[in-house]
Amino acid sequence: MKSIHEEPKKIKKTKEVSNSTDTKKILSRIQAMLKEKKCEDITILNLEEVNSYLSYFVLCNVSYCVQAKAVSRELENNFKSLKLGPGNQDNEEKGAESGWILIDFGEILVHIMTPEKRHFYDLDRLWGDAKVITVK
Repeated sequence: MKSIHEEPKKIKKTKEVSNSTDTKKILSRIQAMLKEKKCEDITILNLEEVNSYLSYFVLCNVSYCVQAKAVSRELENNFKSLKLGPGNQDNEEKGAESGWILIDFGEILVHIMTPEKRHFYDLDRLWGDAKVITVK
């Protein structure tokens, strides 16, 4: 039986990345990987000034569902060790077939979309008040 004075179990938290050099490095790595996997129209939006709970969106286009799955797997495998966030919680097959895979890296949300889905949902316009940033 537990005593009321016993320490509660600590909940494992994901690593929080501040708006710092670490975040810029991670965004840069994500961008480089997306380019390497032949993603197009890569856009990074800084949402910090327009939303209280989101920091960055990374948007990119893929030509095929197979490409979307490959990009998603590559990002998941490369950033798993950093424990940034829950990653892709959807069934990868379902997400890829829908034309949109979302990967949650805590402060950074990566949207891998077909051009049709990106045009239809138009997140670039929806979050039009956010600043488009460039990373090197």
